[in-house]
Amino acid sequence: MATVEISDKVYEQLVAFKPVVESILEVSLDFDKYVEILLRLAPDFVLSDVLGHADPPALIQTIEELAHRNPKPVYSYLAEELLEGREMVESQKRAEVKKRLGFKEPAE
Repeated sequence: MATVEISDKVYEQLVAFKPVVESILEVSLDFDKYVEILLRLAPDFVLSDVLGHADPPALIQTIEELAHRNPKPVYSYLAEELLEGREMVESQKRAEVKKRLGFKEPAE
């Protein structure tokens, strides 16, 4: 297992904050597990904070660039999300894309 050195002040803050996390999760945590949870969540919180204010075209461009660098995992992930019916793409937009690709809507 890897170790990380932190200042005494940060360690004290971690120790003091542990009961807050335990009360939110309604569970008692081993200290190492608690720190691991915080470290796993930190990147998502930072990205949400930074990207949460980004304009949609910039986010789309970022996804496109990521897909150019790593096409298989990015496109596989997007396909899985779309197949699972996530609200990533509005049904109207999905219908427009199908139409542009030559798929006809079933007659009602």
